Amino acid sequence: MHHPMKQLPERAISEDEAREILRDGEYCVVATVDADGHPYATPLSYVLDGDTLLIHTGAAGGQKTDDWERDPRVCVTVAVDMEPVFVEENGEPGFFTTRYASVIATGTVRRVADPAQVRRALAQLCLKYAPEYKDEISGAIERELPLTAVWAIDLEHISGKAGRRIPNGKGAVARS
Repeated sequence: MHHPMKQLPERAISEDEAREILRDGEYCVVATVDADGHPYATPLSYVLDGDTLLIHTGAAGGQKTDDWERDPRVCVTVAVDMEPVFVEENGEPGFFTTRYASVIATGTVRRVADPAQVRRALAQLCLKYAPEYKDEISGAIERELPLTAVWAIDLEHISGKAGRRIPNGKGAVARS
């Protein structure tokens, strides 16, 4: 079930803009529900590959992978360009706000089993986060492969919003 944005709908961004944020974002938070119905959210490195987010974990697993195997539905959040701002208008008392852009996506997660796809995903992750070591990526992947699992989140719904603007009426001043 997907709900339209109720609060500040004018901040909604297009799906293309949301995909840009997913492509360029540094980290995501993946949320799931544990066996007792409690939420569980984990910050993770990721890379966008088409309509799929690729992430890695330790092969031994843990709470998040246990949750994913029990119920593969997940929610992913990425926030970028976070900047606190103080706005003063026409000499009136000011207020604080935040410039930001964020995406919330839902989908299902699955473990990637094909060794070639695992290597490709790990190479993409390494190139995103450590491009200066591109010559060492292959060897590092081979050494870590037995200890590493790759997961794919197939995105089903993507929405985003941005609070990039500050009031720009006459006399408005923003200090960040």
